[in-house]
Formats: sequence, structure tokens, C-alpha cells
Amino acid sequence: MPLPDSIVGYTKADGVRVRLLLEDRFLLIDHAQVYSSQSSLGCFSSISCVSAPSTAISQQNSIVYFNVLWAELLPSTLQSQPAVLTIDYCKVKDDKKATLDRVSFLIDAQNERACEAWIGNLLKRSYRNTIRNKRLLVLINPFGGQGTAMTRYKTYSSPILTAARCRVEEVETKYRGHAAEIIENMERLEQNCDAIVCCSGDGIPHEVFNGLSKRTNAAAAFKVPVCQLPCGSGNALCLNLVGSNDLSFATLSAVKGIPISVDLCSLTQDNKRYITFLSQALGMIADCDLGTENMRWMGESRFTVGLIMRVLAGAKYPCRVSVRILHESRTQIRQVYLEHKNKEHTSTSEHTQLPDLKYGTVHDPVPEDWKSIDSSSLAVFYVGKMPWMSSDALFFPAALPRDGYLDMVIIDSSIPKKEIFSILLGVAEGKHFDSKYLHYYKVDAYRIEPKAHSGYISIDGESFSFAPFQVELHSGLGTMLSRTGEFQAPGI
Repeated sequence: MPLPDSIVGYTKADGVRVRLLLEDRFLLIDHAQVYSSQSSLGCFSSISCVSAPSTAISQQNSIVYFNVLWAELLPSTLQSQPAVLTIDYCKVKDDKKATLDRVSFLIDAQNERACEAWIGNLLKRSYRNTIRNKRLLVLINPFGGQGTAMTRYKTYSSPILTAARCRVEEVETKYRGHAAEIIENMERLEQNCDAIVCCSGDGIPHEVFNGLSKRTNAAAAFKVPVCQLPCGSGNALCLNLVGSNDLSFATLSAVKGIPISVDLCSLTQDNKRYITFLSQALGMIADCDLGTENMRWMGESRFTVGLIMRVLAGAKYPCRVSVRILHESRTQIRQVYLEHKNKEHTSTSEHTQLPDLKYGTVHDPVPEDWKSIDSSSLAVFYVGKMPWMSSDALFFPAALPRDGYLDMVIIDSSIPKKEIFSILLGVAEGKHFDSKYLHYYKVDAYRIEPKAHSGYISIDGESFSFAPFQVELHSGLGTMLSRTGEFQAPGI
């Protein structure tokens, strides 16, 4: 028997008759009534407030299914009173900012059974591509966002997760590396958790992926989706998966997110192996990210000021880069981008264990088919697996979740300073991609060996030892929760 797609109720405030209709993409709230002349109607639940007309009107409001969190019918405590239908949802603005809201309607006793079936239909449509009542492990970094992460989570995220009837376990991290320890040692993580939610910057997701890699059943553990509630100074993971750094909208996207399979990478340095999900940098980018802590009082502008200072000073970072280049012309890169763009990346992974290193470690000989470049004038060495590095830096516009490639950008300090500034100004919209003054490669493995005695290396925004390291890609190893099943970026 098909589920009903419409139900009739009444607004609680003024008893206006309302028809609730399930359309293809949204819930339509439609009410028509003849009103006598009066000063106002008051509010139509919490959706709209209009002046009272003196003639018949037909007013319609809608809520897209993605924004619907939950619905239920609350029976009356008195036999003569109608039941109450409540619908919890998020009001989302065009700029992807969300606020939690609720609408309520009175349901006559003879319609209660039909309403229960209608609610089932509404929730089925609202959670079409994901599961309801997610079991979420929320890792909260209390030091994130200048110490405001916990307060912001309780204010903006927790009410949405409660409204969606998610089953939440909240764990507060105490020190650097604590999240990795929690994930490594948690019992039955794969069986009891539908997603790991990082209420933090990009440092906690980095720890989570490394904790997953240390579990005895690492391949199965990597199938648990990871997402981010943006509560740190760097929130690139959320920006790429959600398309916004609004905390409420990110929480809604965690509730409704679609698991996608993503490429991850192994990094070897000294005698250790790490997992990296976002980026690796040496040169001006790492220098400005990690070497401007004394300018933190300037806020986000410290990065821009630091970059200008280094370009004007002609900063150089001598090193040797050895890389397995798969595509290097912009024409080739556009072609492979289009080939992979429309592929569906489900959360299914072919890995049964943590992959072996195909190319060895940083201590092994460089493979013969790699290209080696000795540079005494490197300005920027930046490698990424996601398009956005920050809200104003679309550094890797050709990056995709599971294309089997890392995107590598190299800029030499020998080019005119005005061209370096032009490249860096174009990063905000990805316009630097077409510059003839930078190298943009698709690669799947590389090694970099700095020749200076000291400096900065940034891995997923975290500071690493200033020493040689090697990276190789593992196709489809990880899983993330994406709002739409892909990265939120304009592409090339």
C-alpha cells in the first residue's frame, strides 16, 4: 500500500486549515482561507507572518527535504484535544547559513493513523541518500577557535543533532595526539559508529585518520566516514565537503551527509609512517602558515602580510624534488578531470588491509621512472588532495575525491615578483591554474629533500620536522561525509 503524500491539519496559533503535500524535492505547506477584515493574522507557525487580507488567498511555503531533521505526532493528553504534528528542520539562507526551527500543526483524531504513515513517507524522502538516527562520535577540541569550540558546539551543533534524534557520544580531547589515541583504542568502533565528527580545525581530522591507520583492522576502520564541524583556525575539510564554514549548516550536513570514498596518502619521514588527507607544503606557504606565529595578533591577515614580506624579500627554499608525474599539460589535466568528475564515488573500498608502500620509504632509492629536479630557487612547493585550502584559497581547482592523483603546484622565485603576486592573487578563484609561470602536475608519489638547515614543513596544516619526506597515494582508502557526494568546488 503506497504511503500517503498529503495530510490536512490546522495551525496551532489561529486554526487555519493547512494541507501538507510531499512534492518531489520538498514539503509544500499550503493553506487557503477567507478572512474577515482584521489587523493581522499573527504568525503562520514559525515559517511566515503576513498581514491579513480581506479576500481569499492561497499562501504556500516549502521546506526542502535535505533541511528536514525529524517529524513526529504527539498524542493529546485529553481525549477531546487533537494530536500535534511537529516538524524540526533547518532554515537555510542562500549563503548556506542555517538556523534550527520547528513548525507544529493540529491533527484531528480521525487523521492520526494517516498522519503517522505520512510522517514515515516524509522521513523516507528526507533521508533518501543516508541513514536516520546516526550514531556519531563527536571529538571536541576545547582549544580550537581560540577556546570557543565547546561553547559553539553546545550552542549551534548539539541542538541540531538532538532534533535529528542522532545518538551522540561526545569526547573532549585533552592534548595533541589524544584524538589519534582515542580512535586507535576505541572498542568496536566500526560496529558502533556511523561517523566520526571532528569539532575542531583540520588538526583533529589528521589525528583521526592516523588513529584509524593504527587499528588492527585498519581497512575496515577507514570505512567509517569522517567529517568536520568548523571550530578551528583552519577548516578546509568542512569547506570542501560542505561548501560553507557555517557551523549550523555543517551540522545539518553531518546529519544528512553522503559517505564517499576518497584517496588518502602515506607519508614517511625518519622511520615513521603517517596518513595525510589534505596537503603537504614547503616554501612560502609553509613558512607563512607556521612561521608567523609572532603575528597571530593580526588574525587571518598575518598569512597575507607574511606572504607579501617573503615575496618582496625574494625568499628561496633550495631542495631536491623527485616525483612520479602522470599528467603535466593543462589540456591533459582538464581531460582527466572531466573523465573523473562525474564518476560516482561510493564508500566501498577494495582495500582489505592498510596498503603496503609501493615505492618504499624516504630512505629507499628513488625509483628510476621518477623525475628529479634540483632547485636552488624554489618559492612554493604545495601538494593537495582537496580543492580549497581556505575560504580564499582555491589552490587545487582540479582536485577530486577519488581520481587517483595528487595535485602539485611548484613556483620558482626566479620569475618576476609581479607574476608571483599575480599567481597568488588568482588563487582565491583558482585563476592561477592557467598561469604559464607555475607548474601544475597530477602525480601519485613524490619525495622532497630540503637542502637548508632549518625551516618549516606543513602536513595537513600541522608542523612536521624539517627533514626529507616521501608521499604516495592510496586510491579510495578513506571515507568522508559529503553534503552532495562530491567536493564543493567550481572545478576547472
